[in-house]
Amino acid sequence: MRNIVLVTTLLFASACGNAGGASIAPSTPLVVVNGQAPVTYGQVTTGTPPLSTSTLPAQPEILRTNTSCRTPTASANARAAYVYTYGGGVRTPMHHVSIKDTPEAAAERDQKRREAASKLKAQTKPMSQKAMRKEAMAFAEGNTVESSRQIYVLVTETDAPVFLYLASYDSVLWNIQRAPGVTIDGIVVNSYDAGVIANGVEADRTAFISFANSPNKTCYVGGKGRAVPVEERVAAARKLNPSIDLRTRKEQWDEEYRDTRRFFRTNVRSLIGKHPEWILNDARKGSFQAVLVGSAPAEPFQAQPIGRLQMPSHIIPYWGTR
Repeated sequence: MRNIVLVTTLLFASACGNAGGASIAPSTPLVVVNGQAPVTYGQVTTGTPPLSTSTLPAQPEILRTNTSCRTPTASANARAAYVYTYGGGVRTPMHHVSIKDTPEAAAERDQKRREAASKLKAQTKPMSQKAMRKEAMAFAEGNTVESSRQIYVLVTETDAPVFLYLASYDSVLWNIQRAPGVTIDGIVVNSYDAGVIANGVEADRTAFISFANSPNKTCYVGGKGRAVPVEERVAAARKLNPSIDLRTRKEQWDEEYRDTRRFFRTNVRSLIGKHPEWILNDARKGSFQAVLVGSAPAEPFQAQPIGRLQMPSHIIPYWGTR
């Protein structure tokens, strides 16, 4: 209840701001599996509803984090997608503060900050020094607020239910967009900073894990992109610079290739329950705005507004302007 009250409180504080989250251009390239033809956002879906800073798109569902690291796995008849991005996405009004201890300890910390502010006002030091100290305190508190970026997950696979394992470093609001006939089997968000899911599924088929503020940091698994063969990296490097000396790089790249293959054979397979059919990441840039799980449709489908908003229990969420 505490989380929802704080979300609503910020709405009133920011009701005068009408600038919503930035929209995504139809020409934006989608991240697709290796070997798939290039696809743009407008070829898959149209009409993305904007997010307003003054209006919650849906009443938040607060899902309790499982401290034993248990997460749902893909059903026997489902196909799985593994998505990884370091960051990226488009601006969103979703922000949060991490809870790293008990609510009682957080309240005690807040009271100490208030007392420190009162003492600061009572001091007789030069005004410039007082102003600098007050600004430093405000800056430190402001840095505890994490801003989420929105990434669209466009699912068009209709032959089988789709299980989504969504990994990132930065805080991401994963907006799930389904083509007609799509069934989502389950969703796991694994990130360094806390993530949020829009248009997700039932709570018993959903899980949140994060390193920075999960009750159990050992649950977090650092993400990886697809395994890039050494020959592919050599060809790309020589395309940029034909005379480049790669003798010291080949051994490192070969080890990275083997390490990534081991990651997907063991870690990801055990996390998802099966090998993912789609491994989606941008190996060159490490960040993106949207991914495609499936094939490009003959006609783009209409994007759905956010009708479900799910958040982990180990954050205090804020919706509005920072």
